[in-house]
Amino acid sequence: MIHKFSVRSAGIAEPDIRELGRSWELDDLEVWRDYYVEFEGTPDPAALAEVAAVLGDQLDVEVSMDQPLDAGAVQVAYKRGVVDNESDSIITVCGLLGVKARAGKVATSYRSASPRLRDLIASTRFNATIEELHDEEPHYDTLVPQGHYESAAQYDLRGLDDAGLTELGVAGGRNLSLAQMKHVQHVQQTLGDEFVTDVLLEALDARWSDHCAHTTWKSLGSLLGRLVQAAKDVGNPNVLSMFHDNAGVWDFYDGHAIAIKAETHNGPSAISGYFGQLTKLGGVLRDILGTGLSADPIGSFEYTAIGEPEAPAPIKGRPDARRLAGETIRAIKEYGNTFGVPMMSSRMTFHPAYRAKPFALGGSIGLLPVSAAQRGTPRPGDFVVLIGGLTGNEGIHGASASSAGAVMDTAAVQIGAPLEQVKFRKALIELREAGCMSALTDVGGAGLNSAVGEIGEACGVWINTALVPLKTAALPMWRILLSESQERMLLAVPPEHQERAKKILDRHMVRSTVIGRFADTGRYHVFHAPDLTEEALIAAAPDTVPAHQGELGFDVSYDLLDIEVERFEVGPPPRPTDVVEWPELAPTQLAGLLEEVVADAEVASQHFADSQYDSTVQGNTWYGPHYGTENSVRTAYWAGTPVAGSPAAAVLNTAFNPWMFDADPVAATRQMFCAAIAGQVLAGVAVKDICMCDNFYTPHLSPHWREWLVGMVDELAVLVRHFGVPLISGKDSSAGSVHTDEGLVSVPPAVFLSALGKVPHTDGLLREQWTTPGNVLVRVGLSTSSPVGTVAARKLGLPVGALDDLTLSDVDSYLTALAASRNLVRSGARIGAGGVAGVLTQGVLASGIGVKLESATTESLFAEHRVGAVVEVAPEDVAGLPAELSPVVLGTLEGTLEGTGIVLEGIDLFAPAARDGWLNSFTARIA
Repeated sequence: MIHKFSVRSAGIAEPDIRELGRSWELDDLEVWRDYYVEFEGTPDPAALAEVAAVLGDQLDVEVSMDQPLDAGAVQVAYKRGVVDNESDSIITVCGLLGVKARAGKVATSYRSASPRLRDLIASTRFNATIEELHDEEPHYDTLVPQGHYESAAQYDLRGLDDAGLTELGVAGGRNLSLAQMKHVQHVQQTLGDEFVTDVLLEALDARWSDHCAHTTWKSLGSLLGRLVQAAKDVGNPNVLSMFHDNAGVWDFYDGHAIAIKAETHNGPSAISGYFGQLTKLGGVLRDILGTGLSADPIGSFEYTAIGEPEAPAPIKGRPDARRLAGETIRAIKEYGNTFGVPMMSSRMTFHPAYRAKPFALGGSIGLLPVSAAQRGTPRPGDFVVLIGGLTGNEGIHGASASSAGAVMDTAAVQIGAPLEQVKFRKALIELREAGCMSALTDVGGAGLNSAVGEIGEACGVWINTALVPLKTAALPMWRILLSESQERMLLAVPPEHQERAKKILDRHMVRSTVIGRFADTGRYHVFHAPDLTEEALIAAAPDTVPAHQGELGFDVSYDLLDIEVERFEVGPPPRPTDVVEWPELAPTQLAGLLEEVVADAEVASQHFADSQYDSTVQGNTWYGPHYGTENSVRTAYWAGTPVAGSPAAAVLNTAFNPWMFDADPVAATRQMFCAAIAGQVLAGVAVKDICMCDNFYTPHLSPHWREWLVGMVDELAVLVRHFGVPLISGKDSSAGSVHTDEGLVSVPPAVFLSALGKVPHTDGLLREQWTTPGNVLVRVGLSTSSPVGTVAARKLGLPVGALDDLTLSDVDSYLTALAASRNLVRSGARIGAGGVAGVLTQGVLASGIGVKLESATTESLFAEHRVGAVVEVAPEDVAGLPAELSPVVLGTLEGTLEGTGIVLEGIDLFAPAARDGWLNSFTARIA
């Protein structure tokens, strides 16, 4: 029996609902949640009342039961084949109340007298790929998604020609090339089997996808190997693990280590901004949990680049940029706040090249003991234990489709449920401390196929897919194997610890199932045998390998699963040579330009978004992500003290500018790498204590994309060796070209850099807020004066040309002088988007102190000297600044200036309109 519980505000609507009503100009807007629960049998009225009381257990709400959708109301709910991410929680809550429930479903309903309501909901709060829109009460026969088991399809490849192999390779949504299909043909012939199954085809499609196998990078000469070798050549003793685990691991202090990882969810986010961004953050947090023998996440960061919010989506039926922006904010808030990890840095930018497939990057860092920092190794006889969420019919072909560009559909979108991950977070740490795991990994891209296949390579592994707990009534074997349902982890548990591990997981209310065993076979073995129960599996001898049980998916030696990748030789990338000059502007014109620059998303306040993210949870945040006594301004770095009672801090900053990569990806790579290091040194970190994480997002159909990609990788290898700053983790997304209704759209070849540093004491860190009127502001650092890639150049409509080159020995001299001059500096802010003008604007807003400039030109105000900073120095100390800093006096802090502005020749460049633009422009474009 299905009952509906509607939970509504009993008094004044919540602030976000009131804000939504104002933005839609609907003063009478009501929004509420409808909970549908399918019970086993017929609960008595008292039990239903208890369920209603729990669902409405918050202030100023009322709950009604079985009330049909009101006339004039509009309801948004997941499609009937999509499992609601709150279903499992609803079932658990009912069980705790002594009421048996089979499934739950949550919908959001809206009501207003306005005839515009339905169109507003359809355009801003509804995703047709995964949701239904109702004008009247829907009827549900059941809330349990139905499915059925289908026997594995069988194919004899031995007689197929190239055309037949090609057709089969792409059937059913697969992306297997002819060369790959020929290798599958070779596998069948080597095994002497009469056929191969669709289970093997799907498993290899995922295993050989670019997402899992990095085939693009391998085809260009083992690009990852070049970065790994550069880091090895450096020999930084802080490196505990790099490119070997779910995250890189960096030595911290007193027996602790920090894990760092960032990944992207670009393809799914193009289809559903909400679920794509929800699972990008959930996935990277799970990467941290699955590093070593489990790290505890202590911070997260995110970056999103989408198209211009005013432009329509270039693919009909896909959400436009404005919709993606709203869904991104909602998703990041929900996952980060629910999981309980502080937001270290978040940023959204608008760039037309990301209008077809956004750049959706999520990152995290975590704390773990040095003793648990190495990736574990399963032993023959260990149980394969699946924990966490149920496996459903979502995320199918996620890995292979994301590797193929725009060929993605609803099935490739994962559905996130953060509460499930919250439950096993502490359980994993307890399992680690109790010594209950030999190894673990997360279940992410390519699902169990990737997780089981990769962790099993150490010795061999077999699993019974019939034991995998499902969301649906049944699923075919290959879908169970390939599903990318979220919030799942895979553990290798020794037999002697299985009972204790089960008790720990049960105490944390974490679902766990033994689905297989590691074996000393060197083979990857998948079958479906409903008659082989979990109890029988556990009771069997450790060296028992099931033979001829149930239906075979495949049983293949690991050495047959490797495939040669076609190699491409490329020459040097083309490099722009045109020099672009700054125009000369009068002070009044500079004021007008400043107003435009500070309203750009790269500079403006994003308070509308980042104020919704919890940055203080855990109580370890020491600095960032905002500062300011007058206005909240984004910091250039974040610092946290993760070890209880210790003043030692982890320091994180990032570097990325898509407009620079548009112009010259190689020069941009150098500038961004050096900028990240310079920001760390300005904060107070020694160069030897910095590492980085790289995230490449590149096209695969635009001209010279291979040359640019190789050029960027080779440039990074040079920089790693020169500075001794290793890259210890990373990810490549190489399908950034999309065929759209308006033609081919390609992202710029680019790499996002995340830098992690450490200091023994927070006393050594420099803050950004100005301190004392009368002090002098000085620009220090290397000059990158070209307008190319700057915010001001876009506003002025300047052409694209060459970026400034950086001489690495000059960077060395600057960093050395900067570290040696810290005693002379009262505050310091890294120069980035908006140039010196951007720094001055944020300084004025944060401190309430004005600045009187000695002189200014378009170049001196708006050039973005990325390996430089604006520092505050006492007047008597200016002469003591070393020449290696290339100091340039900008002006004096003046606390008495009317309006606390930026004054040049008696003109306040920072007028009220500019303040308003900085405060409100971002919100106006997306809300």
